Amino acid sequence: MAKSCILLSAMTAGLLLAPHASAEDVPELPPITSPWTSELELGYQSLSGNSNTKSLNTRLALTYVKDQFRQQVEAKYLLAEEDGEEEKRKGQMELQSDFIINERAYVLGNTSYIDDKYGPYFKDFTLATGIGYRVFRLENLLMEVEAGPGYRHQEPNIDEIDDDDIIVPETVDELILRGSTRMIWKPSKDVELSFKLTGIAGNSNSTLESQVSMTSAISEHIAIKLSNTQKLNSWVPDGLQKRDGTMTINLLFQY
Repeated sequence: MAKSCILLSAMTAGLLLAPHASAEDVPELPPITSPWTSELELGYQSLSGNSNTKSLNTRLALTYVKDQFRQQVEAKYLLAEEDGEEEKRKGQMELQSDFIINERAYVLGNTSYIDDKYGPYFKDFTLATGIGYRVFRLENLLMEVEAGPGYRHQEPNIDEIDDDDIIVPETVDELILRGSTRMIWKPSKDVELSFKLTGIAGNSNSTLESQVSMTSAISEHIAIKLSNTQKLNSWVPDGLQKRDGTMTINLLFQY
C-alpha cells in the first residue's frame, strides 16, 4: 500500500513539473467555409423635369460547390418607364448543374427561361446539355468553354407588331446547338473583369449574346458593377429590331 502511494505521488509530481504544451504543438483546425456563395445586385434610376423616366434592375446569383458538383442559379429583372408608360419589362432565370470529371473537364445541364414583354419573343425557353472544358485556371485568370445539343421553345411577341405589318407568327419548337465561353480576369485585388459569350443555333433562327462587366470593390462585401449585355437574333418578326442591348450600373453585395 505504501509503495502504491509513493508511485502515485511521483506521477503527480511529474505531471506538475512537466512543461506546458506550446501553441505550436496544437494542430490548427481547418477554417469552416460554406459551399454557398451569393451575389445581389441593385440598380435604380429616376429622372424628372422635361422628361420623367424610371428604371429598376436587379440580379440574384447563387453558387453551390461541393465535391464534384457545382450548381449555379441566376435570376434577373429589368423594368423601365418613361412619362408614366412602361417601355421595358424583362425577367430571366438560368440554372446550370455541373459534374466535374477532372481538373479540366465537366458534364453540364443548362436551363434558361426569358419572359420579355417587349422583345422579339415574349417567351424563350432552352434546355441543353454538353461538355465543358477549363482551358486554363491561373491565380487571376479563368477561362471555360462549353458545347452541346439542346431544345428550344419560343413564342413570337405578336402583341408588339403593328396591324399593318405583314408577318407569319410562328411558335418555335426545335433542336439546337449551344456553345458558351466564359472568362474572368482579376488585374488587381479590387478590380474584376468578366466576359461571357453564348451562342444558340437552330433552324428557325440563331442568337448570340455577349455580357461584359467590370466590378470595383468598395469593401470586402460591397462593390460597384458596370455591365453591358448585347443580344442578336438572326431573325425576328417584321417591325422589331434584331439587336437588343442593356447597360446597367449597380451596387453588388457578395457573401
